[in-house]
Amino acid sequence: MNAIAQRSAIGLKLPPKLTQQQLDQLLDAHVRWLGGKAGGRRLVLKFFEASHLDFNDRDLTEAEFVGGSFVESDFSRAKLQRASFYGADIRRAYFIDADMTRVDLRAACLSGADLEGAILHRADLRDGVMIQAGHDGQLDYSKAATATTNASGASFIGAQMTESRLGRAIGNKTDLTNCNLANASLVGADLTGSDLTGTIFRGADLTETNLSNCTLGGATFAEARMTRTNLEGADLAAASLDGAFMQEVRMAHAKYPVDPLRIGYDLDAALAAHAKWVDSEGREGKQLDLEAYDFSGADFSGKRLSAAKFLRCTFRKASFEGTDLAFANMTGCQFVGAGMAGVKARGANFAKANLMGADLRGADFSALPLPPGSARPSWPTRLSDCQATGANMSGAKLTDAIMRRTILRGADLTDADASGADMARADLVKATTTNFRR
Repeated sequence: MNAIAQRSAIGLKLPPKLTQQQLDQLLDAHVRWLGGKAGGRRLVLKFFEASHLDFNDRDLTEAEFVGGSFVESDFSRAKLQRASFYGADIRRAYFIDADMTRVDLRAACLSGADLEGAILHRADLRDGVMIQAGHDGQLDYSKAATATTNASGASFIGAQMTESRLGRAIGNKTDLTNCNLANASLVGADLTGSDLTGTIFRGADLTETNLSNCTLGGATFAEARMTRTNLEGADLAAASLDGAFMQEVRMAHAKYPVDPLRIGYDLDAALAAHAKWVDSEGREGKQLDLEAYDFSGADFSGKRLSAAKFLRCTFRKASFEGTDLAFANMTGCQFVGAGMAGVKARGANFAKANLMGADLRGADFSALPLPPGSARPSWPTRLSDCQATGANMSGAKLTDAIMRRTILRGADLTDADASGADMARADLVKATTTNFRR
């Protein structure tokens, strides 16, 4: 099978162009090659033009895409272990939920690509060296030059990038919400203005990494190496820098969470005023409405916090046992290691909250019934884009909750009930699901 030969208007040899039919034949041959069957052949698309084609759901283990063009092609759910995209053009390509373990993405252009939920364990996204072709189409080694991996504008939402090597690759304004970069190398990477909400940097090397003007709500940096890291102008509300090794870190104009003790904030009085506001249906007292406060270790056990607003607040190791959080807005808050057993949070909004390691045994996150005559019968609890790795949610009620893209890796969901819940693209890898209903 031959790809379509092409030449430019001035006679230069152009990359061979594949049709979907030709590609399907090559993909079938690659599967046979993987299985050691007759007629098999490894997929090698070196310098091919294969844009706008479908590779989704295929086993592409050890396939070679070096220097090729795959613009807007679809690799969703494909198995790409040890595949090479060295120097490839994969702008706006789809790698949703693909297994890209140990994939080579050096010198590749991933601008605008969608890698949501992809596994990029030990992937290599460092810069590389590109060799240009001469007029005859042959490689001209005299034209070798350093090529930068470009992932600006790409989406890595919920991607597992543990132990990956990024160098200066990622680029600014990249969406890494709830991405796991544990033990990854980001030495010198420029992530200026990126969304790093809920990102895990545990043990990562952030030497000279530029995180200026980034949103870091709920991000964790335990054991991260942060030498000459740039955090200027970064939003650190609800971020956890505990356990990070920090030296010569630049933090000018960074936005820190408010320390209530430092400003003389009377939490007990505020709680009493809110309870009065709830009891009087808003006629007396005052609603709790706070943003970017640090209440680490505070005790809210048994308190009445229904309809309270705590945006991007820190509740690290705080106590919420039996607390009433019905219809509360806890968007972007950090609850790492918090005690929340039996919390009553029906109809609450926990979107983009960090619940890593939280004790949520028997918590009630089920939909809140609305009065007769309402436009809808109930108001669902929102847990979308939550980072709940390692949380104990045994016996929790999650019926009809919205849990899109929620990270539940290693969480304990024993006897939990998520009947009717929207768990589209939720990550339950290594979660304990004994008697879990959904």
